[in-house]
This record gives sequence, structure tokens and C-alpha cells, in this order.
Amino acid sequence: MDDGDKPKAPAYLIVGKVITYAMYIWVIFGIIILGMRIFLLAFSANTGTPFVNFVYNTSATFLQPFRGIFPPKTVGTTGYLDVAALFAIIIYALIGWGFAALIHYIQAKIDAYSELARERAERRRQAQAHAQQPDGQKPHYSNPAGANFHHPKQI
Repeated sequence: MDDGDKPKAPAYLIVGKVITYAMYIWVIFGIIILGMRIFLLAFSANTGTPFVNFVYNTSATFLQPFRGIFPPKTVGTTGYLDVAALFAIIIYALIGWGFAALIHYIQAKIDAYSELARERAERRRQAQAHAQQPDGQKPHYSNPAGANFHHPKQI
């Protein structure tokens, strides 16, 4: 089968897979940034540092739906544990797991479609080859030396 015969999956499956991968990557990024937020808050990172501000501002977007669910717990004299961020990480991990399962499901559909298309193309090729044979012509078999002969039942 050459590249022109390669079966293509429906566009909605390809688009769905790309969108699901994008959402999966977004969730993983959120989990990482929330984990960094927890670490920086627990050790009282300097908020005057651009990196720390970036982490706090970016993680605020991911933390927004979970604000106020749990109060922060103090850690040491100046740091604190953001329990809402921990809860958000758990929820986002479950959502990421769902996206991973969806990616596998879509890929299984693409594989099944491709296999079905390959089988149909093979049957079509076999039917065309059979249709091109003239009626009454017996298939020839060749011996290892290359000389053609008819099958013994045909003699």
C-alpha cells in the first residue's frame, strides 16, 4: 500500500484528539504551576521576585474555582500551606486522567477506522484482480526453478 492508499481517519476524530491533547497539556501545566505555588508559599518566597509573581499570578487563574473552600494553614512563622491549591491539584489530576482516557478512546477509534478502511481496500483490490481474470483461465503455479505449470488437479 503506498501513501496515496493510506486510509485517513475522519476529520472530527483528528480535531477531537488535538483539542483533547491541548486541554490535557493545559491541565498538566496547571498542576505544575499549582505545585510550585504551594512550595513557594510554604517557604515564604519573596514576592518582589518576577518569577514568584509569575507563579502566583498564573496559578491564581487555576485556583479561582477553589478559593475559599479551605482556609490556609500556617507553616512555621511566615509561610503557609494553601490547602485549596492542594485540593485543586487533586481535582485537576482527576480531570487530566479523564482527558488521558479520552485521548486513548479517540486513538482506538482512529485505529479501528483505519483497520476497517484497510480491510475494505484489500477486498476491493482482490475483487478488481478477480474481475480482470478472464473466465475459464486457471491460475498458474510456479515451481522453485521458475517454470510455470498447471496445478495437478487441472491435468
